[in-house]
Amino acid sequence: MAYLAGFHFHLDLDFYVLDIREADEYLKSIVSRYSDLIFNQRTEVHARLEEGSLKANLIILGAIYIGIGQYGSFRSGIDYLIKDAKAMKDLVTSEIVRNGLNESDIIEVKRLYCDPDRIRRVLLAIDRVELKPNLSEQDHAREVSRIKASVRKICYSIDEKDAGLFASSIPEKYWPEDPQIPYFVDRYRVLAREEDLARYPVTNKNRLG
Repeated sequence: MAYLAGFHFHLDLDFYVLDIREADEYLKSIVSRYSDLIFNQRTEVHARLEEGSLKANLIILGAIYIGIGQYGSFRSGIDYLIKDAKAMKDLVTSEIVRNGLNESDIIEVKRLYCDPDRIRRVLLAIDRVELKPNLSEQDHAREVSRIKASVRKICYSIDEKDAGLFASSIPEKYWPEDPQIPYFVDRYRVLAREEDLARYPVTNKNRLG
């Protein structure tokens, strides 16, 4: 599964006077109520509460390929996942306030950096390289190497379906030299959108094995 979205809440509530188990279940239930609907799937929500004035990190786990299914291309789907996460942060905050928390007790609420953000960063890095044809050979190689390293990390932190869809949606020259990546693509490329495949057609020239 992928980290679809995450939120950090810092509330002016004393950790030691709260029923931590109830607080944990309460926050997860509110997030789940919105995340299943927004991401169009059964998501998992994990919470971690910290001592002091209450700090809670909530992470939403799910499948990227399902989450972007209602949108167009892979790229636009990733953009919408990020927008949805931003909107969801506000929805969850409003729900907590409606349920009785004073707005003055909210010290900070922020969105956490998750897998759609990491993927979008790689897509933008590819765009920058593609739009700079006059890069020196050394600089070009350095940028491509960085992108490949990021692609590898992402592909091995999400499940095979999401990894295959992600790799199918970028030029093959940015795939890391790893036999698993072509395997993911071959097995799950059917999930990719026509517009993604037309933009970056997969060839066999760099296949391993």
